[in-house]
Amino acid sequence: MVLVRSFDAKFATRSALSFVPSLFRFPALVWANRFMVQNFLRRDLMSRVNGSVLGLGWMLVRPLCLFALFYLVFGLVLGPRVGNTGEPDPKFAIYLFLGILAFGAITESTTTACSIIVDNGNLVKKVAFPSEVLLVHVALVAQVVYLVAAVVAFVVGLSAGLLSPGLELLAFPLVLVVQFVFVLGLGMLLANLNVFARDTAQLWSLISQGWMFLSPVFLQPQQLKGVIPDEVVSWAENLNPAWALLQSHRLVLGYSDEHIGALWPQLGKASLFAFGFLLVGYTTFMSRKHKFADVI
Repeated sequence: MVLVRSFDAKFATRSALSFVPSLFRFPALVWANRFMVQNFLRRDLMSRVNGSVLGLGWMLVRPLCLFALFYLVFGLVLGPRVGNTGEPDPKFAIYLFLGILAFGAITESTTTACSIIVDNGNLVKKVAFPSEVLLVHVALVAQVVYLVAAVVAFVVGLSAGLLSPGLELLAFPLVLVVQFVFVLGLGMLLANLNVFARDTAQLWSLISQGWMFLSPVFLQPQQLKGVIPDEVVSWAENLNPAWALLQSHRLVLGYSDEHIGALWPQLGKASLFAFGFLLVGYTTFMSRKHKFADVI
């Protein structure tokens, strides 16, 4: 089936809110263009390992090496100590590793999304091309890379006794869906902004670095107790979009810590942020989409 679109002057004056109903048709549009998404996904994954000896094996080797490094440096040498004996806490290594993997997937996909419309200007200028679908494979690439690394971290952490998975593990696909929606919505917002203000990509690289240090990647919630007022800590946990999502990743994979709460409240907050970003990102993207070809 071939989709033919025509431009209507009335379309150019519609507000972002008028595109809310079409958001519910977006999954059908992605499905109709699924072969294009698959081709982009395959191309981007293979471009990462093109010409290398190990090929896709690097997706396993890299997280293994990273975990060994984190375990040595942060689990045994520089990490926090437990008890009166001053013994290193190896659980901090897996805490840090899981946080870096999840946050890295978020920043990787959103950074790529910034320039995806500009980089594919030859496609966007085609009248019938659904440019909003371009963001789907960007989010999927980061998800695939993260999934492989998360499996490696889970197996190693389980073998070392650092993770204690329970029934929450069954919710892992749901966490991945929430993260996909999160980065898709945020990616649409950034891609739209970058078309009209090319400084967006550079600015986002700085913002995402600051965002990482304000998120529970390196930080543990108990480290903030007594240093920062509890009200400020509560505001940080509730207003940081990445906070609940990162903790959901840890909890679903079996990281147990009373200070980071339970899975379902954290996943619920992460879902609200994810679908909020999708609503804002999609509607603003579609409301400005008709101007992309003239600006690129």
